[in-house]
Amino acid sequence: MPSYNSKCGELYPAKEHVVLPHLSGTDKEVYDGPDRAAENELAVAFGVDANGKPKQKFFGIHFKNDPDIINRARSLGYKNVEEFASAMGYNDTPEQEAIKNKEKEKIVHNPNAPIKKSEGVQKLGGGTDTSGQGNDIYGGLGNDPDGLGKKQVS
Repeated sequence: MPSYNSKCGELYPAKEHVVLPHLSGTDKEVYDGPDRAAENELAVAFGVDANGKPKQKFFGIHFKNDPDIINRARSLGYKNVEEFASAMGYNDTPEQEAIKNKEKEKIVHNPNAPIKKSEGVQKLGGGTDTSGQGNDIYGGLGNDPDGLGKKQVS
């Protein structure tokens, strides 16, 4: 799945670090660079240049040029998008924005990283027993040894 970094509304491919086992023993065994799936999506959308790279390097539009934001700023009575953005809490100077973008670019996407699964939340699936006998029926795919759907207390 492609991953992107957003810079003021423009989506650039994130960094990717992956070991390619089919190239073991070669100098191209480790790939460090832009996300290959994201670059493929850009190539499909915009075509490729003579070097095989996407003609356009990002998706999206800069927020200052976005017609929806311009119309929203006008409809709310602001003179321009910069005034609207500062009123909404966006007041980064270009230097601070560059620092934030450099920090985002340091994050490396690893498609082969193990996924940590969390325990599911016990939600009532069958309803609440109002008789006071504690026969609430819980949803989920866990064990139900007695077949009555009672919550198991450990």
